[in-house]
Amino acid sequence: MHPEAGLTTGDAEEAAMKRALSARAVGTYILASSGKIGTASQFRVLPWEKVSGLITDADPHDTVIGRLKALGVEVVAAN
Repeated sequence: MHPEAGLTTGDAEEAAMKRALSARAVGTYILASSGKIGTASQFRVLPWEKVSGLITDADPHDTVIGRLKALGVEVVAAN
């Protein structure tokens, strides 16, 4: 979950499968632990403009979370 890279994964086939699922969905929400925020892997799944929202336990005051919100990403706190 990186502000510039978007949603990424380390596996090309997984990235392709997730893109296909997202293309057929009404909305795409990403569930990510705080450890994934700000990281990027080799294969891009989706840019943020194709993501409906992010559900995370990350600190809402985290600078990366702030950058995602500035991009228009809806961030939902996982309690």
